Amino acid sequence: MAPIAFSGTIPSKKKADLQAIALALDISDTGTREDLQVRIKRHLEQHQSKYEDDPTFSSLYGKKKKSAQPPIGRSIPSSPDEQEEKPQKSPQVTRSRRIVPLDLREATPVDDMRNVSMMLKNLPRSPDAESTPTSSARPSPQKEQRKPESARPVASIPKTRPVSKPVTEVARESLAKLQVSVQKHTRTTLLTTRAVLSDSTNIWFLTALFELFYILYMVIPWQTFELASGSHSQFYLAIPYPPARTFLQQSFWTVLIHWSIPTVFIPLVFGLLVSFHPANSTSARIPRVIALDPLSASIVRLAAHVAYPFRTLEASLQGIDVIGQRWRLLTASVVVAFAFAEAIFNAPGAFADSRVRLRATTPRRTVPSEDAPASITATGES
Repeated sequence: MAPIAFSGTIPSKKKADLQAIALALDISDTGTREDLQVRIKRHLEQHQSKYEDDPTFSSLYGKKKKSAQPPIGRSIPSSPDEQEEKPQKSPQVTRSRRIVPLDLREATPVDDMRNVSMMLKNLPRSPDAESTPTSSARPSPQKEQRKPESARPVASIPKTRPVSKPVTEVARESLAKLQVSVQKHTRTTLLTTRAVLSDSTNIWFLTALFELFYILYMVIPWQTFELASGSHSQFYLAIPYPPARTFLQQSFWTVLIHWSIPTVFIPLVFGLLVSFHPANSTSARIPRVIALDPLSASIVRLAAHVAYPFRTLEASLQGIDVIGQRWRLLTASVVVAFAFAEAIFNAPGAFADSRVRLRATTPRRTVPSEDAPASITATGES
């Protein structure tokens, strides 16, 4: 398919034709009709050498194609002689000078020269003569328009450039932002950790878990599996693992059972059955059931560690008390102290909450007014 050739002048084109020309020139086709005309004219003038010989766009130049002159370059002339010759050759700036022959006049006699000179000094100036210097001093607008582009003043270039911030200031700002972020995350982590460790139930489970890990570390005969990077390298990674035969021995499970009875099972049973929390009292109409009372469980745990017969069991199985009586009693006492602290702190709020719920569930009693018995008595007497 032959390419479409655009003909005619740009001002006579419609907006749809101008958009088609803009798309063919690979420029933007948005805006009003005047914006498209200005954009297309500017693009054609900037790329005249490219599109002037193109049959698709050559007709858009019209008569300018024949009379078009190459733009005057802003290059500096090689020598001052050439710079002086260019304005002389330009037909727009130079003017033809005509030599007019002067008329021969009779010479003034010498005697009358003095009088003539005095008259010339006092000669009044005509308005034409007075206006001549001003008119010659001011160039005509035609001369200003005919000045070449190289003589026109170049737009002032801003001397100041946007100075970027120094590296030290940027580093200082980044360090300040990093410090604020670290402080924020550290504060959030500390608050979360404190909320978890401030619960006596969590403390009860964490201490039991710590004792279990210590027993496993002491009872299991751990073996290591080494991973070396190469035959000639001295670097290796040792991974500990429990042997499978340990879990088949009866002594291993006996130690775990005798530890878990006074530490886990007995405290759990009493913590679920015994509770002095006001929400679980019998006077509450709608009790708020607590799954585990940590204070009751901690007290029973301490009592079970004191009363459990570890010394009697040592005669039949050596090393059954891995932790030892001293550390067992110390751990249980610390848990009881934390549970008491939490119960004392929460007691006023829990009691007030239970009283509010009790009042909300208690039905109101209606007291009869004084007029009702009087009316009944009057009716009986009648």
